[in-house]
Amino acid sequence: MGIVFSGFCYELQGLGKDGGGMIEPVQAQAIDRRAGVGSQQKKLDPSLEVQAGDSYKTLIQKKALSRFREM
Repeated sequence: MGIVFSGFCYELQGLGKDGGGMIEPVQAQAIDRRAGVGSQQKKLDPSLEVQAGDSYKTLIQKKALSRFREM
């Protein structure tokens, strides 16, 4: 299979010296602008989500428990 550009034919080959590497390009993925390297969206347990009436102490406890469960 080849691609023709202005009369020239280029064979599709993989990357690398022997042409055995990737042919398809790496697809970009949108991420949060403030996220760090390797960051992923994590699903929270619904019981650990912050509610409107939660006190500061309850909020800290829920966050600590959710971090503990990620380990």
